[in-house]
Amino acid sequence: MKAIFAAALAAVLFAPGLRAAEDPLYDRDPHECTSWIVMPDLTGGKYMFLHKNRDTKSHKIQLYKAKPEGKNAWISLSDRGGGNNAFAGLNARGLAAAMNSGDKTDFYSRNKEGSFTPEICKYTLENCSTAEQAVAFIRDHVKRGDYRHARSGSIWFVADAKKAFIIEHDAKHFAAHEVREHFAIRANAWHYPEMLIYSQKDQKGLIGNHRREFAVRSLLFADGTKYGEPVTQEKIAAASRINAYPDEPQCYPLCGSRTNSGSTLRIDCEFPEALSTLFAACGPPRHTAYLPVPFLLDEFPQELAEGAFCDTVFARAEEKRELLPPEKLAEFERTLRWRHEEAVEKGRKILKAGGAVAEVKKLLAEAFRQNWEELRKLSAECDAKAAAAKPAAKPAAPAPAPAPAKTK
Repeated sequence: MKAIFAAALAAVLFAPGLRAAEDPLYDRDPHECTSWIVMPDLTGGKYMFLHKNRDTKSHKIQLYKAKPEGKNAWISLSDRGGGNNAFAGLNARGLAAAMNSGDKTDFYSRNKEGSFTPEICKYTLENCSTAEQAVAFIRDHVKRGDYRHARSGSIWFVADAKKAFIIEHDAKHFAAHEVREHFAIRANAWHYPEMLIYSQKDQKGLIGNHRREFAVRSLLFADGTKYGEPVTQEKIAAASRINAYPDEPQCYPLCGSRTNSGSTLRIDCEFPEALSTLFAACGPPRHTAYLPVPFLLDEFPQELAEGAFCDTVFARAEEKRELLPPEKLAEFERTLRWRHEEAVEKGRKILKAGGAVAEVKKLLAEAFRQNWEELRKLSAECDAKAAAAKPAAKPAAPAPAPAPAKTK
């Protein structure tokens, strides 16, 4: 099974020179997000995963933690200067929420005062403790008209340690169903019969969306037909970096020209409030590493919180430079995960023995500090090597000598 996974991974990640075609029929939506849920029965019973690859024109992102008084704290990658909203967030109760754009529809919101989806996501994390509460909360926003999202509908993913739901809706119609087992994925296309009758998505748009969904399924489950090994963060990270389909280069990929970040929200099924984690790619996933961010962490390094580190990742992406070759990057991320997992399992033993959460927080914070230092150092070294390899700028031509003065 590992050999099949490696072959599938190589086909999509180790293909130099392959890039998605800039066909306007297939590559026209600036919000080509792809998100999925992996249930605990596919993770050995330990975790619930919710992942989001975010596609947008924004390059100004930051790692943000909100601590609203009297409400749930939450963490998410967020746009700088954009109201500190959430796009794929995890809260203090172990609730995860994310959203994608849905199908174009006539039933879009005309309410120019309604809340945008990143605002609704923030409010959901602040006010809800379970996935069921989140569904009801989002439904209420839509039904009372406090919602707007251009000319399309939306898709939501909400999960806690026990249950997960996918929501599809426009400004008038709403459908939510529980993901009862295994796996579920959406790009930007509705799946529910209740919503398909209101869709205006065309054939080429649907093909592009389903191609992204199929790429994730094929990589996570090796051959796309059967399940063999637990789904891991490593597999999810690999799927998030698919940047071309050799058989269909006209389709926009998982990690395309507008992919600005990747967020894997891992809810711990045993201690969701203490041991849940955000694995954050603070920039296009092919150009950085996933950093394990424990929810219990109180503060983030300034470079992450203010976005300077994210800026370096986008600069690297614009120059089409990778942080490391894919195999080396996967190895580096294993080191980060190993350190984080060691702290998580030590923390689990402390909590099972009735120990203090404060002690667990120290363990997780120290693992994060070491991981961050390694990532920051590697990133700086990568960029320094690239700068040194650039040809020196040609010296400016000397100014011409002044003409001799004319004499009478």
